[in-house]
Amino acid sequence: MIRWKFLTLSRKKKIMFLLMLLLLLLVATINTRYKVLKMIDKNSFMYFNQTEKESEIITNNLYKTQLLNLTEINDLIPTAIKTMQSTKQKNTLAKEMEILSHIIFDSVEKNDAIVYTTVIIISSHVNYRNRRNMIRESWGNSNNWITNEKYLVVFFVARITDAKATIQMADESKVQKDIVFVDIIEDFYLLTKKVIIELMWAKKNVKFKTLLKGDDDTFINIDNIINFVKSIDITDGYFGNVIYNGRVKRYGRYGMSKIEFENDYYHPYCSGGGFILTNSSVYKMTSIFDLNKVFRIDDAYVGEIAFQAGITARHQRGFYMNNGICKYFKETCVTHPADNPGCNSFLLSRSLINNGKLPRNLRLENYACSDKNVC
Repeated sequence: MIRWKFLTLSRKKKIMFLLMLLLLLLVATINTRYKVLKMIDKNSFMYFNQTEKESEIITNNLYKTQLLNLTEINDLIPTAIKTMQSTKQKNTLAKEMEILSHIIFDSVEKNDAIVYTTVIIISSHVNYRNRRNMIRESWGNSNNWITNEKYLVVFFVARITDAKATIQMADESKVQKDIVFVDIIEDFYLLTKKVIIELMWAKKNVKFKTLLKGDDDTFINIDNIINFVKSIDITDGYFGNVIYNGRVKRYGRYGMSKIEFENDYYHPYCSGGGFILTNSSVYKMTSIFDLNKVFRIDDAYVGEIAFQAGITARHQRGFYMNNGICKYFKETCVTHPADNPGCNSFLLSRSLINNGKLPRNLRLENYACSDKNVC
């Protein structure tokens, strides 16, 4: 009868019942220990009247009695608590599997034996093959840099309705071996889900020290990135061009309703054009990701997840997100925008002059890309 009533209780009441039972068992155990201690105190004078061997036997027996009580306590841990821990792990695994299930194909050629100094994840569009090729030929080409550190450049593209362009992208991926195609509609308001998949893919498929998330209209100075990464001395890193006190817009392209995001200000976050996360940060943040609980501003979303994981966004010199005039800075790590071939070529040339790969060129060094006949 009691068993039947227990089975009809709600899950919450079952857990409360089991916790109460555990409390009663603990009280009973403490009472038993108290009696043992009283016995020790009562018979302590016996030690002075026993031989050394007899005293040792008494001590060992008392120790075994206490050890038995500890074992009993361990065996009586409520199954409900263990079940709750197991359920949490299963839920986390289920979320990870759901995220990874959106990968249609992965053509990336990677070396499982290498721990990459940085993995560079670039969000691209199926139709922007010219941008991907420009990256492969410029800053994505390892021959242009002096570093010997290992890094990997990976492009993520999403679904569009143009079947011909999608087939061409698939053919491109077979040749280049650097594209991951995901089952998310290519849309500005779905970029957050794309970023979630990108970071989860890195966690599950590559060994890395840091991850650089960028877009296909940025220029990245690999030598400066590697030098910066090697200087990082904190475990949970999140670096870039930090936006502080960003006010949540309620209208327009970047607008969000109170239902989507209740606060009036975002926590500090790095601009999405380019930011760096350490390995530890990626692992902590991906454990919080949920495709069913996102909001549309992808870089602000990453900042909110970082905040929940206890990770601080840190402003780093060299991340220029509004460099519309294509100005070169010696310390450039990531600069945006740089989708214009002339700008990309100018930034690469200046970078190669700086690292010694190209000879000095006073014309390039004394003028900006925006100047006439420079780019």
